[in-house]
Amino acid sequence: MIGRIYDAAADESLWPAFLEGFASAIDGTATALIFHDMTVTRAKLMISARCDPECQRQYLAYYTAFDPYRSASPARSAGIGPECIYIGAQIIDSNVLRRTEFFNDFSLAHGLVHHFCAPLTHDTRWWSNLACHRPAGKDPFGTDELELLRILFPHLQRAMQFHRRFAELEGRHRASLDALDRLPVGVILLDERGKIIATNCEAERVLRENDGLSGNTHGIRTAWQGETKVLQGMIAGAAKTAGGEGTAAGGLLALSRPSGKQPLTILVAPVGRNAFAADLKTPCVVLFVTDPERKPASLPGALAQLYNLTAAESHLAQLLMRGETVVRAAERLGVSHNTARTHLQRIYQKTGTTHQGGLVRVLLSGTSALLTKPEHPSR
Repeated sequence: MIGRIYDAAADESLWPAFLEGFASAIDGTATALIFHDMTVTRAKLMISARCDPECQRQYLAYYTAFDPYRSASPARSAGIGPECIYIGAQIIDSNVLRRTEFFNDFSLAHGLVHHFCAPLTHDTRWWSNLACHRPAGKDPFGTDELELLRILFPHLQRAMQFHRRFAELEGRHRASLDALDRLPVGVILLDERGKIIATNCEAERVLRENDGLSGNTHGIRTAWQGETKVLQGMIAGAAKTAGGEGTAAGGLLALSRPSGKQPLTILVAPVGRNAFAADLKTPCVVLFVTDPERKPASLPGALAQLYNLTAAESHLAQLLMRGETVVRAAERLGVSHNTARTHLQRIYQKTGTTHQGGLVRVLLSGTSALLTKPEHPSR
């Protein structure tokens, strides 16, 4: 069971395996890890074994607020430790319990008569506990069950601390990836061997087009051997700097494109890492890829909201952002050149610009380019 506890600390999908084993060891039925948000009168999450899904749904949706064990738990007023492990009858008189809505409408209906609990973590907002139950036809929990949980308690407590920390880091990781996917600049993370670890949506698009830059299991390549050699030299130097073995800062490089389009621009930079990163798949080099031919993905509605443009003005502004001339934009919109010019003058007034180059610069530097999140093929 101790092994299962630490396995579950890094992978929450393994908690039910521990809970099932624990329930078997103490002859329990519904067994659960419950996470309470103390700022509201309900639990936020329950991981369970041998628990009817309807029972779990009812508890999270309604009965948490009426759970007498939750309100009377020592975790609310005392520190967390083995001494806080309790059998239900130790903190709530059975005669008092049997008069509650929680007992009569919920506990009896789901066979949760005998209660056994250990508060595991506690702070100003969060409280987590391990709870196990038996139906009315079985004996209450006793000293043997208490002793087993006291043995497991320090491992459970440490695992819950690890689990919460991992969850926080995973949340930050997902938020960071989401932010990167909204950037109009490609981002490629490489390990110390120059192999790709992660990319954002724009980098995926550039690599997929294979027009001046490509990537595979062996690393990053350009369209020309000479440029590949220079780029890989920058990457190797930045990797050494990230590992504390060099001072190279990476560098800038323009990459020729077989299609004849304007060159891609690559910025190579080291990424700091700690001493435990050796031989792990952690990023130590970042590549920023800029495609001057990229057509910004912006929504007319976003431009209208940001600059108070009309629908016609928004569509014209979007076409200008994509490099269209006013004449060509008028043709695509099905309006006359004079009408497009009138729209353009109004756009200038609303955006505080005086010429087309300044307008495009303002639109591209605004948040409108971040409002459309492209689909990432690998996530």
